[in-house]
Amino acid sequence: MTAQYFLPLATYPDSSSGLIISNAVTFAGHYGAHLNACALTVAIPHIPNAWSSLLLDTPKMIEHAETLSRDRAATLVATATNLAASAEVELSCRAVKTILPLLHDTAATEARFFDLAILECIADVPDTRIVAEAVIFGSGRPAIIFPNKTLAGRIDHLVIAWDGSRAAARAVNDAKPFIRKARRVSVLSLTGEKPLPATTGTHLVEVLMSSGVNASATAARLTSSSIGLSIQQTALELGADILVMGGFGHSRLRDFVLGGATDGVLHEPLLPVLMSH
Repeated sequence: MTAQYFLPLATYPDSSSGLIISNAVTFAGHYGAHLNACALTVAIPHIPNAWSSLLLDTPKMIEHAETLSRDRAATLVATATNLAASAEVELSCRAVKTILPLLHDTAATEARFFDLAILECIADVPDTRIVAEAVIFGSGRPAIIFPNKTLAGRIDHLVIAWDGSRAAARAVNDAKPFIRKARRVSVLSLTGEKPLPATTGTHLVEVLMSSGVNASATAARLTSSSIGLSIQQTALELGADILVMGGFGHSRLRDFVLGGATDGVLHEPLLPVLMSH
């Protein structure tokens, strides 16, 4: 059964980068997956005449924005098509039109049809994080987040951030295709942020080893005020190709509040991170 990966392509107000397309194609190629690219084009709600007459040429501004979105979609799809053809990766492309306020929800809805979403988070492009949050917490599917400076490669060393939580357990289960193919797996328990049973990491290692995984447990202390930064820095020190972790968040009234580790990773991803809610 061929794995199906999903790549949302934003077109407005900012456009997805060429690097995330390249990373998605490369990553899908490594794992023999079918890549499904979806260009999200926007429709701008028209302002009633009574209001638009008070503004600058609103209809023309709306037309310009929608044309820009369509043109960017065509460019992104062409880039994905050419890269996939060169890499001999199976690719399907489609465009989905949505109104601007529902752009991020549309990305999450589209992601529900596939096994895994491939996302980018760019610090100075806030919309990339908003899309990532929507997909991670609204799609019911795992996602791999690539930093803007990282090139996708094969996963030889996989590090699991493990605290025994439901979210972490879900992430480990969703990461099974990569755990099985990794040469080694490190189960990382970070102390100093919250109490953890001494055997939490070792017990998961025992279970993984009984399944034929080359796994070992590692414990480290919190190294900075940001738990998300500490986890990533420790994973990099271990030589990780990817970090697997649970995405934690909850609704407080109408605002979605992220856990510290999740917020830290989405604020500044330092390596590819498979995150699952």
